[in-house]
Amino acid sequence: MSFLAETLLSIRNGNSEDLAPILDIEKKSFDDPYTLDMFVTLLESFPEGFRVYVIRERVVGYCVTYPVKQKRAMVIVSIAVHPDYRDQGVGTSLLKDSISISSKLHRGKVIDKIILQVAEENNAARSLYEKFGFKNQSLIKNYYGRRKNGIEMGLDLDRA
Repeated sequence: MSFLAETLLSIRNGNSEDLAPILDIEKKSFDDPYTLDMFVTLLESFPEGFRVYVIRERVVGYCVTYPVKQKRAMVIVSIAVHPDYRDQGVGTSLLKDSISISSKLHRGKVIDKIILQVAEENNAARSLYEKFGFKNQSLIKNYYGRRKNGIEMGLDLDRA
């Protein structure tokens, strides 16, 4: 990648200035979006897992991960891409980044797996996760509201 390309797009740690565009992406991506307070809590609790994809200084996607030591898992709390930038590899890059961060904690014997919840009907996201080795673990009835089931998926880091 050239220096120019590296300066135009990158994945970096998010900060409080990124919260407004993250909320915009969240609202455009989900029927029941997380609140500003939720994102602030996640940013303050585990800043190294709060990642943003930036193109020309504009946040176009994000991925928030959080370790749950009792489950020995890294949870992908939310991952989303602005509609104008979908199908361009942004989500793939963010997922790779999340797996990389999780792998570092795995090498430190803190976690064994990555888990996430995804809407049952979100075939595009489920397909992406499956390409990276995520497997369906359980169906969560009404997770996203009445008759909107979720699926918990997991990635065993020993096999990743």
